[in-house]
Amino acid sequence: MNKSQEPLKVVLIGNPNTGKTSLLNALTGMSLHVGNWPGKTVEKKEGRICFQDQSLNIVDLPGTYSIAPYSEEEKVSHDYLMTQNPDVIVQTIDVNALERNLLMTMELLALGKKIVLAFNFNREAERRGIKIDVAGIRKVLQLPVVLIEANKGENKEELLKEILKAAAGEFQAPDYLSELLKEDYQIHHDESVVFFAEKLAPYYSTEKTNQRTERIDAVLLNKYSAFPIFLVVIFLMFQATFTFSGPLVSIIHNLFGWLGRSVNVLQLPAFLASFISEGVIGGVGSVLAFAPLIFILFLLIALLEDSGYLGRTVVLVDPLFQKLGVSGRTFIPMILGFGCNVPAIMATRTIKDRRERMIAIFTNSFMSCGARLPVYLLFTGVFFPRKASLIVMMLYLSGILIAFGSSWVLSKLIKSQGQQALIIELPPYRMPTIANVIKHAWYHTKEFMKKAGTIIIGSVVVIWILASLPIGVAYGSETSLLGRLGHFISPVFRPLGFGDWTFAVALIFGVVAKEVIIGTLGTLHGAGTGTLAAAIPHFITPLGALSFLFFVLLYIPCLATIAIIRQESGGWKYTLLQPLFTIVIAWLVAFGVFHLGLMMGFR
Repeated sequence: MNKSQEPLKVVLIGNPNTGKTSLLNALTGMSLHVGNWPGKTVEKKEGRICFQDQSLNIVDLPGTYSIAPYSEEEKVSHDYLMTQNPDVIVQTIDVNALERNLLMTMELLALGKKIVLAFNFNREAERRGIKIDVAGIRKVLQLPVVLIEANKGENKEELLKEILKAAAGEFQAPDYLSELLKEDYQIHHDESVVFFAEKLAPYYSTEKTNQRTERIDAVLLNKYSAFPIFLVVIFLMFQATFTFSGPLVSIIHNLFGWLGRSVNVLQLPAFLASFISEGVIGGVGSVLAFAPLIFILFLLIALLEDSGYLGRTVVLVDPLFQKLGVSGRTFIPMILGFGCNVPAIMATRTIKDRRERMIAIFTNSFMSCGARLPVYLLFTGVFFPRKASLIVMMLYLSGILIAFGSSWVLSKLIKSQGQQALIIELPPYRMPTIANVIKHAWYHTKEFMKKAGTIIIGSVVVIWILASLPIGVAYGSETSLLGRLGHFISPVFRPLGFGDWTFAVALIFGVVAKEVIIGTLGTLHGAGTGTLAAAIPHFITPLGALSFLFFVLLYIPCLATIAIIRQESGGWKYTLLQPLFTIVIAWLVAFGVFHLGLMMGFR
């Protein structure tokens, strides 16, 4: 293979919130391989493309402010750059904070790396009154500079041409670099800042920058209005999720109902017909019906995230978290926990203080992940159709409050090595890009459907087998193996208002994945024709259903989450204590909800 056919190693690096992920998506067209760095839990993304008959292998390094190996992300970036010898480094730069971004550019030059600078958010800078003379900046820095709009994929071909051009040439250190260097190929940051201020001043002006972000923050982060606005935003998000997804859910329900009825027309053997109708269609179909809800919820979350509002909730809760003995940085994994607890716990690697990190790991499963949402939607739709949005929001907020309380308790039990102040950069408010928002929502929906096709279908098959044995018993009857298991465990849940054995079995299999709870109930109640919603009220009261929802919110996380707790905590202590702690909390809270409701006259 000649050199032109060998793939070029191209690395993307940049500060957080500089559009690096959007640029990666634009260059690769979302044809990415996603995994973890060897021996690390930091996510690794890479993709391969072909441009002008040259193959390029593009590797995405974690977002970081420096390549000095301090945090886990920075260590990954540093180790890769020092050992893998990439052909070209593309650094994404937010031109709204040019000087700060360029500090890492100097670090990369100090390592002797070929660099192409991708100046991003130029339109936003123009709206803010920032004036940029790219030709002048290019001349001062003596580096290739390409203006891009990463979220729209603009000028990506020009960027690729500069990458090929840089790869073909030799590294040449800029004239000024020697004045900014110190020992061990490191830079003098103070001198670099002075250099930027003096040399770039004629080509970069921020004098007329407008204060739109500051004006919005004056309202959204105001101590009087911040929390009411936050609660209204969350409520509207759930209300919109229910409103817009309702017709689509009905269509999918009707489709699987038709499929279930079609099985009987085929005149298959009773054993096979039961497996297909009650096992596959009843289990998987009852879960897939909630795919539109998942898509719309994550669509709205992506809108909040891309607009810049979601990250501000960290600042919003920091004063409260300081009183709880930790900082607001533990809220970052909590936000991610609304999607899935697994990546959220992995994200605790960004927390420098081990005490705070262990508290974040221990409490994250109280955040209501997307897998629990189908359970909430089914039960609230059946028992509380007019108050569904309010109850779902109440469940989410209850999880947050219990996580807060648990953090306070743990902060007293785990000794502090000195509390750290929160330092976080808030991006400016931006208009979300519809294409990126849809990609984000589709990614999570696709992962949800993959679960339905793998873990969930495997689980419902096991459930169907246990519900059909011993041979000769009525399917899903109390005399089946599953029925016997459920009867053995159900007394534990009778004081909570859901003592029917089918709910006990559903909770057991829910440890595999929370979506399996719906699949289990659908399988046990033979709801392949979409009759699960009609069947459930015969086995549980509205008050019992509310108690059941609180138990689902708080009890043992899924097996994948338990596995990642073991990996991230570095031992079995937290891995064993965390599920035990959550199931005790879940039982006590559900008990309190049920008996308080009885005292108030509810049933």
